[in-house]
Amino acid sequence: MIDFNSIVEKIETIQHQLSQWQDLNQFVGEFHIFWRKLGNLIQQQLVQTHISQTEAKYHGARTKRPKRYYTPLGEMVIQRRVYPTADGLEVKADKELGLPPDKWLPQVLELACALGVSSEFPNAHQLFVPWTGIEITEKTLANQVEDTGNQLENLQIEIETPSNKKTQKPSNINTSEIENILYVGVDGVMTPLNNNQGYKEAKVGVIFWSTDHEKSNRKRGRIRRREYVATLKSRNEFRNSVKTLYHQIARQTRPKTVVIGDGAHWIWDMATEQFPGSIEILDFFHLSEYVWAVAKAAYPNQEVTQKEWVKSQQNLLKQSQWQNVIKNCHQLKVKRQELREAISNLERYLYNNQTRIDYQSYLRAGLIVTTCKHNLPNLQTRKF
Repeated sequence: MIDFNSIVEKIETIQHQLSQWQDLNQFVGEFHIFWRKLGNLIQQQLVQTHISQTEAKYHGARTKRPKRYYTPLGEMVIQRRVYPTADGLEVKADKELGLPPDKWLPQVLELACALGVSSEFPNAHQLFVPWTGIEITEKTLANQVEDTGNQLENLQIEIETPSNKKTQKPSNINTSEIENILYVGVDGVMTPLNNNQGYKEAKVGVIFWSTDHEKSNRKRGRIRRREYVATLKSRNEFRNSVKTLYHQIARQTRPKTVVIGDGAHWIWDMATEQFPGSIEILDFFHLSEYVWAVAKAAYPNQEVTQKEWVKSQQNLLKQSQWQNVIKNCHQLKVKRQELREAISNLERYLYNNQTRIDYQSYLRAGLIVTTCKHNLPNLQTRKF
């Protein structure tokens, strides 16, 4: 039984102190928190009552399952009964009442995305938690915003692009220009801070000439010289640093540019803005990580099988047959949620970057398709 009296008493106590408060901002903040908690308890009770009334006509429930929702009034937890059926266990209230499977309700998700797009994730997190009362980590917020952006982009692609449309081939690859190419590699990753201060996005950029790349063997290359920028500051500051370093290296020339990135939207926005006409390549190493995720979920504890499956898909990707990779994923026996999510993530990643994964053309032209540190050992660097 929810005890509303204690919360109401606390609100009344604050109201009685109106003549005594010294700081209006503090009073308004505390009153807002208590009012939001009361509203959340009321909405939770109303929703739970409706669920119980719906389930009253069913019998033979085996157990209860909690479901969490992020609402404008805070995190709401409800309980639903699970019933055995001929097709397995079923939560009847979810189906009958149309309870959404995603715990992020639209109003809260909209706020999270608005904050995440307009500001750095640490700043967005500092605003999101007190505004909603929902305790999540910076990493959780960042992942949700990025995932929502990927889903929206994927939806847009499905609307504008016929399902049988082939990968758009880059028309600006000229093998005669390979000797004068300037590579720009960009990566961003959520990095844990010291003293349990949460996460912050580390942004790294590397720039080097194609003439500084040499092959040490068939599988590995070496860059004799590169320049880089690395920062935890804002994306705008990072963009400006990359632009400045690029022009310092290019000097008065206008070289052909190849941008290699991990798939984040802001990276390709930066490429379009700062390097118009450049060749955009999805970093092959990062794409392979998504392939590995599928393999590990499909063949747990079978390292040899995982490696063979990944190698087979990588060969298809190098032949620009990414749609066959998707087909192979859907031929796997999907029994675990982890595998289902891994396949969905890989498929979305490929569709969202289908104009940047013509690896067959890139490799034929002699282009580098990854700036992963494992492929760039012993580099000479300079801080900027």
